[in-house]
Amino acid sequence: MILNKIYVVQKYSAYLIPIALIFSVFIADLSVVILSITFLIYQLKIKGKKIFYNKIFIFFLIFWLYLVFNSFLSYDIETSISRSLPYLRFGFLFLALSSLLDDDEFKHNFLKLILFSLLFLCFDAIFQYFIGFNLVGYERHASRVSSFFHEELVMGSFLLKMYPIFLISLLAFKKKNLVSKKIFVIFIIIYSFCIFISGERTGLFNFILFNFILSLIFYKKKYLKYLIIFMLFFPSVFLISNFVNPGTAQRYQNLEMFDQKRLVLFSKTYENHYISAYRIFKSNPIFGSGLKSFRKICLKPRFNPRGCATHPHNIFMHFLSELGLIGTFFYLFSFLYFGIKILRIFFDKFIKKKNNKKSQFEIILIISIFVSLSPFSPSGSFFNNWMSILNFLSIAFYVHFKKDH
Repeated sequence: MILNKIYVVQKYSAYLIPIALIFSVFIADLSVVILSITFLIYQLKIKGKKIFYNKIFIFFLIFWLYLVFNSFLSYDIETSISRSLPYLRFGFLFLALSSLLDDDEFKHNFLKLILFSLLFLCFDAIFQYFIGFNLVGYERHASRVSSFFHEELVMGSFLLKMYPIFLISLLAFKKKNLVSKKIFVIFIIIYSFCIFISGERTGLFNFILFNFILSLIFYKKKYLKYLIIFMLFFPSVFLISNFVNPGTAQRYQNLEMFDQKRLVLFSKTYENHYISAYRIFKSNPIFGSGLKSFRKICLKPRFNPRGCATHPHNIFMHFLSELGLIGTFFYLFSFLYFGIKILRIFFDKFIKKKNNKKSQFEIILIISIFVSLSPFSPSGSFFNNWMSILNFLSIAFYVHFKKDH
């Protein structure tokens, strides 16, 4: 009886996460905490020790122990410890959710909820783009649409992070004949349009990159017409936006990569962030300055205060500056791990001329995680609570489909 109640709390905590990620980071994080605690209690009650022997969780646990150790060497010990200790909850998040996904009823309802939430967000975003304000009255920014995120211009990042799960939802319901082929294509077009109108250049680039890799892996002649539609979609939308909202089109044209004929890294602002991060790294190359310390230590004159921000806006520079070479090893290992998996899939397809044994869903998640870990573009703060939940949602689905395979 008690176990059933704990399991129900787990399920409803998980159901709340995708909705709360849109409307309240606090509620999303609280749901993660409740899910983690109830998951631990449930596993202790049933003596389910095996679930913790998962290789990805062990890797995460070693990384977390390093974060805690590193915090005691930090420039700002109190801030670093307050971030590193609770970070363990994200390990329990992906274990708990991957376990819940084994329940077919939960998986069906969870995917349905995610699909509905994302389509509702897209509807609101399109409404805001054409009308000028969204369903709750938030006005559109000059060149960007934010929907329910309001002043936080992260809608494109959110849609990009959720895209693999969105695709998996559509494919799962298509297999059950709940979504037709035409509806499938329409939903993808709507989703693509919403990423475009978000005005997030990095998000759009990574979205195109993800779909390009996906198309190469799953390409078949019968899909050619859909590939052509996708290739023509963005140029068409770009031309239309010049009439509807010129600010959005101009944002993609103004790349800010040149300054007096000198090539800069994405923009002068970003370049200054990277200079600051590199100087901080050079001052302590082994351990870095400590988790969440960039915002404080970059104020010192020798670290280029012009590049000061809450984080360096690049995942590679973020790890280098705050966690040093040891912390960066964990990041590079993860990036290469998923990169090698993609290379093996290509090798099987184009060299060995055989189908890879991995499931369609697992391949989608491998590509998504690889793209999200890319060191070659600007990024949000890896250790931000909202971003961490999004990252570990994908990991949860990956762990589930990997063991399901």
